[in-house]
Amino acid sequence: MMFRFIKGLFALIGLITVLLAAGGGYLAYRFLEREEPAPETIVLELDLDQPLAEYVPDDPLAGALFARTESLRDMVDSLDRARSDPRVKGVVARLGGDRIGTGKVQELRAAIQRFRDSGRFAYAFAETFGELGPGDRAYYLASAFDRIWLQPVGMVGLTGIGATIPFAREALDELQVQPELRHREEYKSFMNTFTEREFTEPHREMIEALVGDLHEQLVSGIAEGRGMDPAALRQLIDRGPFLDRESVEAKLVDQLGYFDEIRDAALDRAGAGAELVEGGDYLDVAGRPHGSGPTIALIYGTGSIQRGESGVDPLMGGASMGSDDVAAAFEEAAEDPKVRAILFRIDSGGGSAVASETIRRALVKAREAGKPVIVSMGEAAASGGYWIAMNADRIVAQPGTLTGSIGVIAGKVVTTGLWGRLGIDWEQVTRGRNATMWSPLSTYSESESQRLDTILDDIYGAFVRNVAEARKLPAAAVRDIAKGRVWTGSQAKALGLVDELGDMDAALGFAREAAGLARDAGVTLRLFPEPESPWRQALDLVSGRSEAAATTAVLGRLQPLLRELAPLVRDPAAETLSMPPTGLLR
Repeated sequence: MMFRFIKGLFALIGLITVLLAAGGGYLAYRFLEREEPAPETIVLELDLDQPLAEYVPDDPLAGALFARTESLRDMVDSLDRARSDPRVKGVVARLGGDRIGTGKVQELRAAIQRFRDSGRFAYAFAETFGELGPGDRAYYLASAFDRIWLQPVGMVGLTGIGATIPFAREALDELQVQPELRHREEYKSFMNTFTEREFTEPHREMIEALVGDLHEQLVSGIAEGRGMDPAALRQLIDRGPFLDRESVEAKLVDQLGYFDEIRDAALDRAGAGAELVEGGDYLDVAGRPHGSGPTIALIYGTGSIQRGESGVDPLMGGASMGSDDVAAAFEEAAEDPKVRAILFRIDSGGGSAVASETIRRALVKAREAGKPVIVSMGEAAASGGYWIAMNADRIVAQPGTLTGSIGVIAGKVVTTGLWGRLGIDWEQVTRGRNATMWSPLSTYSESESQRLDTILDDIYGAFVRNVAEARKLPAAAVRDIAKGRVWTGSQAKALGLVDELGDMDAALGFAREAAGLARDAGVTLRLFPEPESPWRQALDLVSGRSEAAATTAVLGRLQPLLRELAPLVRDPAAETLSMPPTGLLR
């Protein structure tokens, strides 16, 4: 213990030194910047030409060492706070990269529409909407703005929605790697990448339905935003992509120009003395919206679901959702007498069934304690992500949310043949008939196979029963819409898996109502668990608690490389509930 304390103390001294040397200037700058008053006339500047995390936890120590990472929450909060600020006259947003998913795009479109409805203008600028690549979702987002500017030589890569699914069975056969994976049921398609050479019929049926619905959402959204006939827009999409002058002729963009020109046009429209202010800087000065009134708890559940603590998920990108942390957040919110209701924001494609059940039980207990729970679904809330949502008082999803996937997958990948090709032999000494059940060095024996089927049937049966009970649906109806099938939010609403279509702001309105408040009442939206202070983080470092977290954070910096390697190294048997094909749909 003494050695560990001394090691932690030296680590803390080193960290403080680094903070003083590398981050002191940054912290001083941020402090002084917050004290500096905002201009009297403001045009918000947003960077939407980047991937956006659902939210980024407030972390003062990390903020001193690394550049600020904007999140979806930052962008939406900037717009929502600004629409009630008389100093803010409009917004200019950079976009063009097709790196924000459909659910997040719809969240941003709704925020832009609320901003415009307040009487303010919104300009979108893109150097290009996809440069020799897809730009559909970026243009879908741009169509929510008043005017769209495109840089000369840029393109509008509006070509329609597609899905690309890899099938690696032939490669695994060549490597003599044998996937021993099983699912419940036929639409649970994650394992197909490893077990099949092409689409199965259920897999193709599901993907075609998803692509078709997402494409229609794209068409209807753009047509409404640009005042176009949907049928004419479908014909137009079949002619894409479009050169700069073709985009103007087709009325897809309003003007060709450069960013300095649209900036000057926005400042002129805003009036004398107007200045551009970045969204994050604006929040530092103005504060986030929903800062006064009765308290609504906000709990985030983002990333793959795992037992234990939340952290960085370096393989799949973004955060991982730890059942201990999320369950503790529900417990704290349920025990807080000031909390009137809970808003649970989910963005997850699934994970551990055991961890999912821990979180679901925490949600149920919060409701039993008298705290209504409203779920807001983001990009995905499928498989384990749906498991943790199903018992909420009300579920709100975006039309483009990927949800459902009520199914289960488990198994292992047998690598004995690969080791043999490499000249490596293994010997095992065991006791117990099923001792090698999870070993990658042997296929399932008859008794092991029976136990695996029993496990799959039991978890799948529990999933179906829980959905039927929570959603008040006949068990037979749930079995028909389950089978591991992924649905869009709009499809899920028609099936009874989702109550309402809308964004997080709409879900907050339902949380107000559940708390006995007016739908537009002022509330304090309070994050649970509350961010730790820098001093608490320092004490954690001394005690050794943060060593694992720090290591994981370093791995997070390698995230782009690891994400590329993920298909080669990720063991699908590590998760009982699989990820839906969220990264494969574009």
